[in-house]
Amino acid sequence: MSPLSQTRAYVALLLIVALWGSYPATAKLALADLPPFLLVTLRCLLASAFLAILLARHGFEEAWALTWRDLPGLGFLAFSGIFISTGFTYLAIYLTTASNAVILQATTPVMVVLGARLYLGERLGRLQWAGVACSTVGVLFVVTRGQWAALRLANLQVGDFLVLFACSGWSVYTIYGKRVLAAQSPALATTAAYVLGSLMLVPLAVATAPLFPAPRLASPIAWGVVLYQASLGALAHVWWYEGVKAVGPSRTAIFMNLQPAVGVLLARALVGESIGLAQVLGGLAVLVGVALTTRQK
Repeated sequence: MSPLSQTRAYVALLLIVALWGSYPATAKLALADLPPFLLVTLRCLLASAFLAILLARHGFEEAWALTWRDLPGLGFLAFSGIFISTGFTYLAIYLTTASNAVILQATTPVMVVLGARLYLGERLGRLQWAGVACSTVGVLFVVTRGQWAALRLANLQVGDFLVLFACSGWSVYTIYGKRVLAAQSPALATTAAYVLGSLMLVPLAVATAPLFPAPRLASPIAWGVVLYQASLGALAHVWWYEGVKAVGPSRTAIFMNLQPAVGVLLARALVGESIGLAQVLGGLAVLVGVALTTRQK
């Protein structure tokens, strides 16, 4: 896959975060019939098969060239991006609301910016820092529903903490992926991460099955969500790394601030969760932050 131009990268990233913004609400529908770890394992197994087919179309020469020295790096991507981030995101959505999940996921850009600054030595200009700050204020405004005094740990659910934990895994996946992409293509890195991550999730799904209600495997809604998220989600991971390659981890991660706007609206439409004025204003602040952060060269 040829590298994306900066403009094309921005367009692709906008589409990706819109897709990911739909995940909490659609996952909430499927979680009524499938336990969280079973749902995410099925999704990742199907995505792994889908990615392997795409990789096979371009030949397996690059995959055959892998050595044992490449395995630790790819395994770390699988652990951080698939096992921790993707796996525990579904558990978080099971334990909290879809709106809360998508809003708290907007903290990821701040984590990535700080991590990229420490690990990769990236620097942001004043305009970009202003964008990060504006997005952060928007997120806080939505989380507190405009009541700043409500931002207390006692008001957060277990699922909310798990969202933040999953976000930290995605931040590591994004930042460390920059190093892996120096040697591997986005398609190969993503496929390997999905395959290895799925193998990590299978025993977790089996071990935790008794903790949740029995799955309703005949549910068409659940399987529709699995197929939707597995196919489009797999492609999104590949193009996400193309975006990282084109514009860098920090600027790429800022686009994730768009997820609350998409996710909150879909949570209202699909699962009937309420949306207030504070959420609308916070979403607008997030969009302004994205514009400011991506404007500076």
